[in-house]
Amino acid sequence: MLSILIFFLIYAGVSIAVYQLYDIYHSQNFADEEKRARAGKQELEDLALKAKTYRETGASAGFVKGVNAFFGSGFDPRVALAAFSQGDALPNVEPLLRRKNNIICNGKIRIRHAFGLKTRPPTKDTRGMAIAVIIINCLLALFLGGLSVYSIGYDVPAAWMNDEATLMVLIYALILFTHVIAKLDNYMNDLYQIGKLNRHFPSRPLGQPATNAGPSV
Repeated sequence: MLSILIFFLIYAGVSIAVYQLYDIYHSQNFADEEKRARAGKQELEDLALKAKTYRETGASAGFVKGVNAFFGSGFDPRVALAAFSQGDALPNVEPLLRRKNNIICNGKIRIRHAFGLKTRPPTKDTRGMAIAVIIINCLLALFLGGLSVYSIGYDVPAAWMNDEATLMVLIYALILFTHVIAKLDNYMNDLYQIGKLNRHFPSRPLGQPATNAGPSV
């Protein structure tokens, strides 16, 4: 009876590992777009229009008010302006909404981590490495699941390969490791996307005129 339960848990673990891969891929590529589509793009389009008006006229009051309404009070409007200065298409603002409490600005965008640690945002995209590790974990879970069935009728070279309980523990350890990697990847990718805004980030507060090069005459 115990062996049947273990084999059922192995089957469930392999199914979870496969679903994890699908869910993580979907989350990485489509989740933000779907979330913004469900919430509606009108507010985002209105804010983009106000950002364009600011760049053309220098009138910051309407844009700052729109940023406070969209992102919440206390959010530096220069970060939003940098996001809307990347091109004509609407930016993906979900990383900003998720990490707005981690963003600090002092001439450049920096990140506040746990325990008050402050660093510059990452400059390299590690998403490709993360998804490669997740795929390998999924394949290992499939291999261990297949090995549990293979070892029923055939000899295997190592004793642990013939122990269904050990194989089950390894499969669920891979599932937990994949979960941790996915969470870390989401965090690091958000910071990477935010860090790209530094190239458009204005050093002066909005509405502050440029310092004159010399005395006026």
